[in-house]
Amino acid sequence: MKHTLLLLAFIATLGWLAPVATAQTNTTGGTTIDSTIVEDVPDIVTEERKTMWQLVRSGGLMMVPLALLMFYGFYCAGAQVYVILFTNDKSKDNELLEKLDPHELAYEDMPMIVQNEITRRERAAFPKMAEAALNRIYSGKEGMTEALEEEGALQLGRLKRGIKPLQGVVMVAPLLGLLGTVYGMIASFQSMGSAGDDKVKFLSEGIYEALVTTASGLTIAIPFLFLYLWLNRKTDEIGENLNRQARKFLGAFFPVEGGGAVSKTSVQDEVELEKSTT
Repeated sequence: MKHTLLLLAFIATLGWLAPVATAQTNTTGGTTIDSTIVEDVPDIVTEERKTMWQLVRSGGLMMVPLALLMFYGFYCAGAQVYVILFTNDKSKDNELLEKLDPHELAYEDMPMIVQNEITRRERAAFPKMAEAALNRIYSGKEGMTEALEEEGALQLGRLKRGIKPLQGVVMVAPLLGLLGTVYGMIASFQSMGSAGDDKVKFLSEGIYEALVTTASGLTIAIPFLFLYLWLNRKTDEIGENLNRQARKFLGAFFPVEGGGAVSKTSVQDEVELEKSTT
């Protein structure tokens, strides 16, 4: 539901910001020529305003895959923005880090808290890192460090893969637009053979409609390119925050010398006790 609402808000914003295209038609002696370049000065110049929907319709059949690609990009972008900005919120990770304080919380109660956080934030990276580390708490500092590094690399890779579809949209949209332009130019030149005296009119209309697909492809690709770069930068920032949080989490269980004890019994004592009982 959150993804859907974010997607609808994004589409409504783009629709509100979309400019109304303006086309100029020249009328001479009762004949209308859809061209902005004429050899003679027109007697009457009228201005025809075309809405965005009329431009889209004039683009032909190639506008259908472009529209589908645009909606797919909206969905992927909305989902990834939600995951990066809200699910992997730094403040929420810090709250979890404070709850997992071994000075105040018993070790056997920590997995329950981490599992509840994973249920609440399914695609968050740090709770799963904490879960992996707690599963190896009796392996000592090296085991927990290895678990944090492995799970952190896995979660960061998933975040990176989440923005890959946007890169695909940026690459495919201009190609589809160019393909539509090529098809439109081919159809325009084919129509000139049987157009008679109306060759210029057929050619100008064909080129005009063909260029709509190129403009649409670039219009789709450019905003998604900036969005992809922004999400990629935010993902890198999440990776840096995960490194800091992992060091804090590990430092709470294994403080450096002179940093104080974890409790009356340190984690290392727990490891030794576990070894002696087995």
